[in-house]
Amino acid sequence: MIRYKNAISLMAALLAAVLLFSGCQSDENGEISITMPEPILDPTDSSMVVVPAGYGVFGNLPDGWGNYEAAENPVWVDSFSLERYEVTNQQYADYLDSAIIDSVVYYVDGDIYDASENGHLLLQVTSPYCHINFVGDTLQYEFDAEAGYEQIPVVMVTWWGASAYAEYVGKRLPTEAEWEKAARGVSNVFGDVAGTGVGFIYPWGNATPSSSLANFGDPNGAPVEVVSNNAGISWFGAFCMAGNVAEWTATSMGSSRVHRGGSFMSDAEYLRTAARAFADPELAYRALGFRCARN
Repeated sequence: MIRYKNAISLMAALLAAVLLFSGCQSDENGEISITMPEPILDPTDSSMVVVPAGYGVFGNLPDGWGNYEAAENPVWVDSFSLERYEVTNQQYADYLDSAIIDSVVYYVDGDIYDASENGHLLLQVTSPYCHINFVGDTLQYEFDAEAGYEQIPVVMVTWWGASAYAEYVGKRLPTEAEWEKAARGVSNVFGDVAGTGVGFIYPWGNATPSSSLANFGDPNGAPVEVVSNNAGISWFGAFCMAGNVAEWTATSMGSSRVHRGGSFMSDAEYLRTAARAFADPELAYRALGFRCARN
């Protein structure tokens, strides 16, 4: 019964897409002007958008859309909710304030570690690129986001640090398939596979990446606020799914973890919705953050 209801929701969304795209036009460069549908907000958490259950097309299909080949297409993805925005410095600082009281994280030699037997690094506070500061003392541990960086996405956070945050707030990291479906959508304006739309090559469509659509292409740059680049919003209503900071997912590749979306440092090719990258889960990096999902 649940799958039936979700399928009905997906059919309604696709019907709306057909109606919206009936008036699409191409310019002389072949870039299609697309009107996005209104996002479906999670009724229990308006900071999240609902991605209805249904099939999605993934990887380098159509040819040139990605840098990996999916094992099969299309692929069923259950309904889930995804945060509209990347997790911010303020949100992570608030988490640390609570988690350290609950003794699930520890402040050791200036950085944050979890309470597991392995003592995984969660956040490299000592990095100059981290804008969360320890402002407490030995009697009371407190953390603050630096002034002016409150709504900038948290970076220097490892995969373990992203997962720990998500679990603590009752959410989880999205799988790679969930992330890609939320980024590229299921529109059939660029074709379909077995009746499932291939979605968009970039979260906003096929328009060439620009500074109004994404924060990218500057190795000496920095993340911007998570509400930025609203012209580049994804089909399902999520911000900054291309550029700004790359985002950890729950998916493993051997001992590594997949991250998606590219960052402010990336070339345009890594902004594609089917561009995959991966890293050691212990990595803390200035262009790598995350957002959360929930069943």
